[in-house]
Amino acid sequence: MRRTEAISTIAAGSSAALARPARAQQLEVVRIVGPISEAQTHIYYAIKTGMFARAGLDVSLVRVTSGAVATEAVITGAYEIGITNVLAVFSGHLRGIPIAIVAPGIVNTARNPNAQLQVAADAPYKTGADLNGKIAASPGLGDINSLATRAWVDKNGGDSHTLKFVEIPNVALEAALAQHRIDAAVLQSPVLEASIASGATKTIGYAYGAIAPLFMGGAYVGRRDWADQHAATMRRVARVMAEATTYINAHFTETAPLVAELTQITLDNTAKMHRTINGTILDPALLQPVIDVAAKYGTIPQAFSAREIVWT
Repeated sequence: MRRTEAISTIAAGSSAALARPARAQQLEVVRIVGPISEAQTHIYYAIKTGMFARAGLDVSLVRVTSGAVATEAVITGAYEIGITNVLAVFSGHLRGIPIAIVAPGIVNTARNPNAQLQVAADAPYKTGADLNGKIAASPGLGDINSLATRAWVDKNGGDSHTLKFVEIPNVALEAALAQHRIDAAVLQSPVLEASIASGATKTIGYAYGAIAPLFMGGAYVGRRDWADQHAATMRRVARVMAEATTYINAHFTETAPLVAELTQITLDNTAKMHRTINGTILDPALLQPVIDVAAKYGTIPQAFSAREIVWT
């Protein structure tokens, strides 16, 4: 991993509210590395409440700038588990990199649309056909947002081959839309809610729904050989994550202060945003639609069975 990347660690011992268990207990160290966001609230909750420690685990969150950096860190053996998007896992798998999804991440569903396809508030666009020949943007030209935008345009009467994509960071997408430098982009929480509330942009559709009504967009990955050699540890990590996720998914209001603490998003904005839903079961069926759509649009060279990348 590049030493120039900014790294910070969120661990059980870093919180005054939680006394770190004595080393005599010989807790197994598991470091989870990635771009930290609201989506990791379940892990933060499990750290702060001692759920991991009671399972014999010393778990910490290590912050880096991107899922790509996190994946590289896991591949090189610098960290045990990485947070990344599923498209990166697909590409790595097809290149023969020995990584596997070891725990479920964000599950996208229309019941909780924390990402929407937005246009400028005064834009006349309503259908996919209206976007033919227009400029769309996403943080990465082959990311899940560009893939979802293409799929949505095609499913709503347009031709995604006519779209012109440009790469713009998440933080700059709203301004680019409002200033008519681009015509469409997927905005995510908490920017999405603030943008709609301010009247800067409006929603044209739920682009993620064009991939599938329900699918996994984020994942926790590990080297397959590490997971195999530490199977009991990995199962304990996955069990605690699932238990913490079950609680968080049902207690968004009560856990808003945790989100604010973890992400530095204000408590007021946290209360307004759509919270992410994380999976509790590593189900290949939630990955297959993304694989198939990614292959259809050339994001990956070919489709394959999702079971190939799921560690069991």
